[in-house]
Amino acid sequence: MAISFHITSVREGTIFNVMQFLSLEKVTGMLEVRFGRQIPEASIYFVAGSIATAEFGHLVGDSVLDVLLCQEFSIKEVAFAPGRVNQVNEQAIIVNSSNIASVMLNVSKDVDFCESRPFIYGLLPVNGRSGRTSPSILHILHGFGDWQDELTTASRGDKDKKAPLPECALIHRALATSVIAYQRPLVSIKALRPLLSLLDPLSDKEQNNLRGYLRSLLPHPKATHLSIERFYAFASAIESMAQRRSPEVGDRARRAIHTLIQSATKTQQLSQPPNVSQ
Repeated sequence: MAISFHITSVREGTIFNVMQFLSLEKVTGMLEVRFGRQIPEASIYFVAGSIATAEFGHLVGDSVLDVLLCQEFSIKEVAFAPGRVNQVNEQAIIVNSSNIASVMLNVSKDVDFCESRPFIYGLLPVNGRSGRTSPSILHILHGFGDWQDELTTASRGDKDKKAPLPECALIHRALATSVIAYQRPLVSIKALRPLLSLLDPLSDKEQNNLRGYLRSLLPHPKATHLSIERFYAFASAIESMAQRRSPEVGDRARRAIHTLIQSATKTQQLSQPPNVSQ
């Protein structure tokens, strides 16, 4: 019987598990990876259990696997349909793809050692210096050729970070130099420390609950910032805990939260490229 499936609950490790399953079953067909209705999907073609090709617009081959593993928290669903394709894109061929575990291990190492990843958040919309906008960083990666000229105007500097994909290194440089900027304010995770210190001492249960909740709100595990919307959710939990400590601690927490929001909004306004309408 031909295998087909559609998974709408994607968690950490899902992509590896799905690909390993398809490899063990020696399937032939197309695995579609979807980030949402408004974002183009990535396609991975299997032949007898080996990855033949991987495509995500401008990105092809092994680069696609890097992006999928890096931005796995952005994936909304995956679906597999059996069948052969009429024509294989030779530029998208995966080299040495017979051993899925080995391929994904190499990709995992790439992601772990990527210096650009902490500040690249796939689903967040951005503004460009020229006034252009993109619904997400994933859109930029998919249609990189349309953005390359603008991104290359970013000058090299001390904030440059390395990345396995040159596209990601260039995107990070552009973000660091405000050639492009996230549309929404971001709150630095480091900036949360004084707020969290108001709750000291924390019980083991409280620490584990807060750590788990914060992790669930991050764009990915290595992220250094939260979007302002997700910070509101985390701040609400902090304020509730602080209020249970005492009304005075609750007031101090509310003031600290307000200061963080003001700081993030001001930083975002300063980093916005000129000539961009808000």
